[in-house]
Amino acid sequence: MSRLEIFQVDAFTPHPFGGNPAGVVPNAEGLTDEQMRRIAAEMNVAETAFVTPTTCAGADLRLRWFTPTGQEVTFCGHATVATVHLLVETGRVSGDRLVFDTLGGALPVTITPSADGHVIWLEPALPTCSPYHEVLAPILDALGLSLDGLGSWAQPALTPERDLLVPATRLDVLKSLAPDMQRLARLGLDRGIRGFCLTSREPLDPDSLTHSRFFAPHYGIPEDPVTGSVHASLAVWLWQAGLLSVRGGPAAFQAEQGDLLGRPGRLRVELHMAAGRPVRVRVGGQAVTVLSGTIRVE
Repeated sequence: MSRLEIFQVDAFTPHPFGGNPAGVVPNAEGLTDEQMRRIAAEMNVAETAFVTPTTCAGADLRLRWFTPTGQEVTFCGHATVATVHLLVETGRVSGDRLVFDTLGGALPVTITPSADGHVIWLEPALPTCSPYHEVLAPILDALGLSLDGLGSWAQPALTPERDLLVPATRLDVLKSLAPDMQRLARLGLDRGIRGFCLTSREPLDPDSLTHSRFFAPHYGIPEDPVTGSVHASLAVWLWQAGLLSVRGGPAAFQAEQGDLLGRPGRLRVELHMAAGRPVRVRVGGQAVTVLSGTIRVE
């Protein structure tokens, strides 16, 4: 039996007990896939991140993410922000840039100083958002969303991670959602949808552009407090709908999520353009370590 250091870090917030909590195992070399799954189940947060050495050319470290129900995901934004924060805090990373080797490919990260610490910027591959043409009614019903609450400012779309983006008319619609998690889980499994993201252009914070809620009950995540990965696609989706100004530099905005769960999170999002088309997307945020300890592994 061995003991490993393990941490819980709240991401997309500078304050403890806000944002989205992630488990982080910074020295996971030698763990089997099954051990990682059991640790993720024990932590029982949306994702737990595992850092190991890599043999991939151009990458600094290998990073893997598991949900409480044992699924390995291709990209997890908040657990990456949490991991980088911890690596910086413990002195394992001293530069301003690193590249992770992940299941979804190379993931570059940039670290910039801020007045109250640092901001961690993720630069995933530029996503595409494909129109969703299947019947929405069963999904809306399972979410507790009426047709009157379905926004017309964008078309429902699927992201590369197979998250379904759904526009809402206003913030009150998001507040009143009461999803039937069992039905939503069945629909997710039947239709190959990872998560359901509902977004309003009416935020709580006047500095924000959007407010979102994200549900993935079939992944052991009834509601995700703050979802970094989906906001990369959200930027492209908003641009496709003509809702982002791209004059004079990247389209930059603040997004919010988690407030309705009592865990306010704030994300910085940038969409960089060339010749009138998106070429890069970045999602950034802060984090804070809230728990440290050791875990026994058999």
